[in-house]
Amino acid sequence: MDVLYHGDAEEGLRSLTTRVQLTVTSPPYFNVKEYVSYESYTAYLDTLRRIFTLVYERTDDGRVCCVNISNILIPRVSRAHESKRIPLAFHFVGLMESIGWKFLEDILWIKPEGAAKNRNGGFFQHRQPLAYKPNTVNEYILVFQKPSPKLIDAIVRRYDAYTADASKVGADYERSNVWHINPETRSKHPAPYPVALVDRLIRYYSYVGDVVLDPFLGSGTTAVAAKHLRRHYIGYELHAEYIAMSEKRLAAVQPIELPPQPTLPSFASLDEVRAWSAKQQKRTLQSITHLPTTLTKTAMIAQIVERWTSTH
Repeated sequence: MDVLYHGDAEEGLRSLTTRVQLTVTSPPYFNVKEYVSYESYTAYLDTLRRIFTLVYERTDDGRVCCVNISNILIPRVSRAHESKRIPLAFHFVGLMESIGWKFLEDILWIKPEGAAKNRNGGFFQHRQPLAYKPNTVNEYILVFQKPSPKLIDAIVRRYDAYTADASKVGADYERSNVWHINPETRSKHPAPYPVALVDRLIRYYSYVGDVVLDPFLGSGTTAVAAKHLRRHYIGYELHAEYIAMSEKRLAAVQPIELPPQPTLPSFASLDEVRAWSAKQQKRTLQSITHLPTTLTKTAMIAQIVERWTSTH
């Protein structure tokens, strides 16, 4: 864990044995940016299908995959040609569902209008119907879940009380699926997404100590946010210069401070251990000992007694 792989994500994921609790990623654009090229749109979708199938296989049941994606604008090559829009975001939902992912949410990332390519210059001049083309200021964050035979409550109860409390989302969170976040402008990567965006997704869909995967790492934003929020990270990136960029960014990251972990008091005898444990709330026992909430209080006390006995 906490590793960046220089190489192809498809090849790397085939040999990955670590279980993943969250994926946050932004696939490369289809033949729009200079750093990637595919022979056809079908070949591009086939590549995404193979990679997200591997992600699915390595993801725990009930856990989430967040994909930042946008519909594609292919500019016209001359005034004799039309520009073209490819509804990638809408095609991608069906692709993910065919793998087995369950669609959860579509979050709109809204950028300032100045960050968008100006498409309506001609319309501004003549205002003729059918020539209207709006400036595209949004991208999509599509959220998917790997189906689970158990409800979310059962997944949450796997975490001890301390981890659950340390992972709670604060009062400042997004109330709607429309997020206004400025794009990253200082990165040397041609298509970065902002840390603020990834930070929200990691806080909303994972717990402290979880493993966060990014099969298209780029300049390392997912890993940076994961380290800051005390999650583990795994990333794959084809270009060595972006691996170096990511490692430099990670070296400067300061993880957030977590609340101090409660500890067991000192006891003089086994009877004192039993008496103290019996008086505590189940959640207090779980928080101190990191025992799962699925245990009964009696079982928790038994394990506390066993632990104390083994060290005295």
